[in-house]
Amino acid sequence: MKKALLSLIGLLLCVGLGAQQKFVENFKGEFVRSATTVKGIPLFHVNALCTDGDILYASAWDEIYALDISDPHNPVILSKIKVYGLVRQMVVQNGTLFAAARESGCWFIDAHDPGNLSLITRYDTVELSTGIDVAGNVLFLGTRQNGVEFVDITDVQHPVHIRMEKTYESQSVCYRDGILYSGEWGAHCVTVIDARDMEALKTVKTVNLQGYGDGVWLCGNYLYVSTGHHLVSKGVSKEDGHGAGHGMEIFDVTDPWNPVFVSRVSFDRIFSGNNDYWTPRPCSDGRYVVCADTVNGLYVVDASDPQNPETISRVHFLDKNGKAVAVNSVAIAKGVVFAATWRAYGLVLLDCPDAFPNVIDKGQLPQNASYRLPYTTPESSHFAAWKPESGAPVRAVAAKDDILFAACSYGGLAIFQKGKDGRLVKIGEGPKPFAGDVKVRGKRLYVAEGPDGLGIYAIGKKGALKEEARYTDFMKDGPLAQCIWVYVPNDDWVLASTRDFGYYYISLKRYPVLEFVAKKGDNPGWDRYPCAEPDSKGMLPATRPYQGIAWVDLNTLPIKEKIDGGFRPTLFDGICRYKGDSFITVDRGRLYIYTSDQIGEKKDGIDMGDRRFRGFPVWDGAGKLALTLRIGGEIRMFDFTDDHAPKLLWMEKTDGYPETSIFWKGKLTVPCGYQGLLIEK
Repeated sequence: MKKALLSLIGLLLCVGLGAQQKFVENFKGEFVRSATTVKGIPLFHVNALCTDGDILYASAWDEIYALDISDPHNPVILSKIKVYGLVRQMVVQNGTLFAAARESGCWFIDAHDPGNLSLITRYDTVELSTGIDVAGNVLFLGTRQNGVEFVDITDVQHPVHIRMEKTYESQSVCYRDGILYSGEWGAHCVTVIDARDMEALKTVKTVNLQGYGDGVWLCGNYLYVSTGHHLVSKGVSKEDGHGAGHGMEIFDVTDPWNPVFVSRVSFDRIFSGNNDYWTPRPCSDGRYVVCADTVNGLYVVDASDPQNPETISRVHFLDKNGKAVAVNSVAIAKGVVFAATWRAYGLVLLDCPDAFPNVIDKGQLPQNASYRLPYTTPESSHFAAWKPESGAPVRAVAAKDDILFAACSYGGLAIFQKGKDGRLVKIGEGPKPFAGDVKVRGKRLYVAEGPDGLGIYAIGKKGALKEEARYTDFMKDGPLAQCIWVYVPNDDWVLASTRDFGYYYISLKRYPVLEFVAKKGDNPGWDRYPCAEPDSKGMLPATRPYQGIAWVDLNTLPIKEKIDGGFRPTLFDGICRYKGDSFITVDRGRLYIYTSDQIGEKKDGIDMGDRRFRGFPVWDGAGKLALTLRIGGEIRMFDFTDDHAPKLLWMEKTDGYPETSIFWKGKLTVPCGYQGLLIEK
């Protein structure tokens, strides 16, 4: 922001937020009069805000608060409810509050009586749920690299998956009149989706942005899009490149299928901070747009002339150490703007006399919510498929001799044998209603059972299960933490994850007593895939996207991680055990074979000549290597007789989301989400 060019009124107002120095900056007029913290809301991790008439909903870590804002300057807390996960965005329709909570999916909350919020259910999204909107009987969920998930909410107590629409990296979504707009992060664009009919759904076009795409919102004939770091093109002028990607872009959607760029306003340049998402909220019939711009704070843009938007105010928060405090979300009430801060100040009330909320009309509602994408496996496929009768996705698979176990999300645990024709024959079910992951070690089965924690069972004849032990103390993540993933690297350890901030290391040395020892790791997706087993020295590697390989010595206490930065695996890349004490990692078109003795050494890898050589590898113990690519839906099989020159045998594009696979009786077996469990013919 070039303050010298702005009509700086010069009013730097010290706001009522404690003894530290905070400033409201009005560059033109006096849009923001003052700022005060709303009492009774935790000061740490206030993240998502939304309004529904005279009610404001605010998420604060693992709680959602309902506040009466009939007098916006004097909000009154009515009730709160516990959830789990970082609630990223919320929306309300017909008395139901929907909260997209990234790693734990989407929470459905009965808000008919805001003074008595109650939990309806949790919906297990395809992947991290970030963006959210709702219209009629369809819920729209932005699930990052997987695209947009469409959910039938005709019965809010029993939401059902309709289909996915793959987009580049959906962070926020906004629906009106049969059209869904999705803000795409890394691809720096907005995807325009025809969502009038769930059976005929399709992507119409993408519209490029100058910065990385994030928040989207509609008002009148305009679409407002927040962008963040970094600037897409380095060839722009110094004037146009101010902010290096931070700002807001305005598009004319008079023809809603063809957004036309109108203008852009840039904010200050930052490349570090404690979050990375942005939110625009037009108000006062579109005259102003209030923008949350992470650690840059909150900006107010005068958009009364959409051709020439002008930043008129900024509110910037600092903690007691002088570090910038992120603004995560904003909500508009009459004469008030509410801001959610990441730490230190909680929910902040900004006195803004010229602000008032816009009327939101969804227009034409989407049709055919009862449609279900079939997720077919054609006869020409390399696989035969089994799908749960419940329609649930298959998340994971494990085997014990002739028995196969499949974790089917809310469809529970399914138990199989192979029939004479090679197809799977279901012979039983697990005892719990949810199974997010499953592993076999020796004669025991380990199941991640969501709210019921980690269940450990003795495997009997024909897959009969007898519970031996259970671990439920995931309170370090929250009272409603869901056990979603599990790994059993050796006889001494089980690793369990709530899909949030790493893994619980649980000792089995005094089994059936389960002893928590440590919690190590990072955010979901960043260390999701540790290797299935360590080397003979007890060294266990795990991919840490964009950082390297994290190594843990399972023989040494306390548990410590060491990052080998010689790799730069992405969210697409995994790791598996190979010959002797070696491991295989793929990383953006390169193949690496290495041992723990090479930690810290330069890694050159083998250039496969194809950047699409990526995914989660599994070796058959002989001459084949398979790669499953969940983001992209691809399965590849290689002749690995010469591990320095793998030869592609075949590649298959799936309708589903192939997770980490196993070789069972010489056949590749793949959990493939809503396409079911795939077993190689």
